[in-house]
Amino acid sequence: MGGRIARNFALAHPERVKSLVLANTSPGFGALPPERVSAFVEQRSSLDPEAQARRLLGPGAHPEAFERLVAGMRAVHRDSYLKTVQASVTQDLGAPIERIALATLVIGSLDDPLYPIEIARSMARRIPGARLVELPGGHVSNLEQPERFNRAVLEFLKTVERDS
Repeated sequence: MGGRIARNFALAHPERVKSLVLANTSPGFGALPPERVSAFVEQRSSLDPEAQARRLLGPGAHPEAFERLVAGMRAVHRDSYLKTVQASVTQDLGAPIERIALATLVIGSLDDPLYPIEIARSMARRIPGARLVELPGGHVSNLEQPERFNRAVLEFLKTVERDS
């Protein structure tokens, strides 16, 4: 959800954004086949936080990543979250990411069960000048691979600062 919010803000207010990091996200639900969108909604309405975390994390995720993800999911108000999910899949079908005209880092994970790595690769090709980083792990790369994730983001931000 955070990637879609950041993407939409950058498209609506490019003068307020210097650079953009899009991690484990998509250009919109139109990028997914209908059966995958249905599964997305169903999984969020029926899984408990532990089962959801197990599904989202990639193989070999640290137990701490699991614990932090479950704690975050338990803190979310369930009914509000499900309304947000329903609104997202019906309203966020696609964004004109080709219009993003600022330094952009796209991060994808090799075992992301929600947004397969090909979606990140496609986004990086569609956004002019975007840089792509592929990380091992599942959908929550910042928790699963915090050192690699942070290194990729910091290196990207250094190049943005240097080039501006």
